[in-house]
Amino acid sequence: MTNNFANPSYTIAAGATLSGNAEQARKIEVACGRVWLTIAGQKDDYWLSAGESMTIPANQLVVIEAEDKASLIELSAGAIIAKKAATEFSLAAYVGKLSSKFSQTFA
Repeated sequence: MTNNFANPSYTIAAGATLSGNAEQARKIEVACGRVWLTIAGQKDDYWLSAGESMTIPANQLVVIEAEDKASLIELSAGAIIAKKAATEFSLAAYVGKLSSKFSQTFA
């Protein structure tokens, strides 16, 4: 099955594969089971067990195979959202400090 990883979760039968290209980087977390994951262009493959996660890149073929029993994977943009929030927080902190300096300078 090829898709764009648009759904929030997928159940993959034992020995079955799921492949596709995500339009944006997505965090993948294994809710139950164990999967083998490969990303086109990367020399390493990954084994993820229940509770483990990683970020899959945008616009690269990703193949996920359930090992010896059905596996449930959950996908989110969590890593991207967290990074964006951290960047916005850093910018807000910087602007706050800058405003404080201006207030002290011109007071």
